[in-house]
Amino acid sequence: MIVTSLHGILYYIFWGITHDFWHEFSDWSTLHYINNLAGSISWFFGLALWLTSMEWCRRGFWKIYYHFHMVCFVGFMLFAYIHYPGSWIYFTPGLMLWCVDLVMRSGAFANTTTVANCGVNATEDVVTLQIQGSQRMRGCPLHDIYVLLPSISRWQWHPFTISQQSADGMLTVRIKKYGNWSSRLLNKLKNRESMAIRASCPPYGGPHQWRQDEVVVVLAGGIASTAVLRVLSDLVARRAQGKATGPHRVFFVWAARHAVEFCVMDLAVAGASLNSDGWLSTSLFYTGKEPLRASDLHEKLDSLEKVSSRGSESGSEPRAGADAGAKPLTFPLASPFWWNRARKLQPQATGPLHLAIITALTFFGGFVGQFVTYSWYAEMATHYASIGGSYPYLEYYWRQGALSAFGVMVGALGLPFLTAVFLPGLYRYWRDTRVGSSNDEQMAAFDGVWDPSSMGCELAGDQLMIPGTDLGIPIASGRPDFAAVLQAAAKETGAKHVGVYVAGPDTLSNSAHSSVCQLNRVLGGGTYFDFHKMAGFL
Repeated sequence: MIVTSLHGILYYIFWGITHDFWHEFSDWSTLHYINNLAGSISWFFGLALWLTSMEWCRRGFWKIYYHFHMVCFVGFMLFAYIHYPGSWIYFTPGLMLWCVDLVMRSGAFANTTTVANCGVNATEDVVTLQIQGSQRMRGCPLHDIYVLLPSISRWQWHPFTISQQSADGMLTVRIKKYGNWSSRLLNKLKNRESMAIRASCPPYGGPHQWRQDEVVVVLAGGIASTAVLRVLSDLVARRAQGKATGPHRVFFVWAARHAVEFCVMDLAVAGASLNSDGWLSTSLFYTGKEPLRASDLHEKLDSLEKVSSRGSESGSEPRAGADAGAKPLTFPLASPFWWNRARKLQPQATGPLHLAIITALTFFGGFVGQFVTYSWYAEMATHYASIGGSYPYLEYYWRQGALSAFGVMVGALGLPFLTAVFLPGLYRYWRDTRVGSSNDEQMAAFDGVWDPSSMGCELAGDQLMIPGTDLGIPIASGRPDFAAVLQAAAKETGAKHVGVYVAGPDTLSNSAHSSVCQLNRVLGGGTYFDFHKMAGFL
């Protein structure tokens, strides 16, 4: 944006010096083959896109940011093409990769699923959703998920960090109550409403760096801890399975302004924290203004009524299937393609080969679209030459740019979506929902099914308790000293390489980053702290 702004501003200055600003600024390809007015419009769209992407707008005016982001991107690209049709050279590399992502997300948008289990904490400010993933995405590590609830809004997609992914594909997401969307979600869960969910996950997660670290230090702040709780859950699960690789010590420090947020800690992580082997050391810090009181009992993550096919773990409740009398769950008009049968969450791509095919078709389709639209320009030149007329160069050049923008997007999006996403997705939907289907992809709802198991820990005064036991993790008041925590981890373990994983607001992340940089300078050739920012706030 800096280069684009300098490009435009310098031209404005030049036009002003030559006393021809308005004629040049308002020229729509009547003076030059470059469309100056379209270039200015493109720049204005780019400025709006940049300004509304800043934190003050993202955090304070989400809807404005969301809608401006979509409209301004299209305006910026379209008018840039009209300004100079050759700008496709600059757009193509990044634009094609964006098209790959959009094609896969568009395919996932058509699928409908529902809530497998849900919970709301006692203060009603943290919602926990569990979504059952398809067997087609088993073994695929995920980090983020985009969720749309048609009953709340058919246009608002919200990104969330997956805090836990179980071996059977169950995804756990924690949602903090912030605005109208999350408030309406909370009300629907309290009213036991069955909700259609359209969700999209990236095809593959990134590498699990924490599995290769000698020692891991996890620093978290508030509800953003969900990003690193996934790290802890993964390490605890691998250790329970006896996996050879993994850190030999883990230190977890969590600071929260609202103590009830600690209740989202996974029971397996809490249990490992209290294990006598000392492998996982957990420190909780309450930074709120009101002091913790012993009377703050029974603050917990309450399970609500189930609204899907997953029965209780004890086996006392009915499970999905014909023998349980389950009926497929249908949400009319939930899907834009009328795929209204609720199925388990489907992956964007079914494997590396599928992803490679989509990518290749996207680049090929974009090239074909660009080639075909440029052929129109050549055909017009040939036509005027054949009739002996003068080719209206200025008139058709900007139209060529508009046509190129259209052709590139149609080719790059239409070809891979139709051949590699929509048709395979339609076939899988038919196979999953046909009568007599042998797979277990459909979801069903039962009336009155209750999940008695807790989905998290309980808060009892200044202790975070594991339900059903007398074991608890103490909660200290005040803010943690990250530098002291890191130094203690290095001194206690003698490790030469320590992975530091941070999730939280910018103030916490910046403080942790500063501590890491300072210690790396001070310790020199001793312990090296490898900083990783797992998540922040949009």
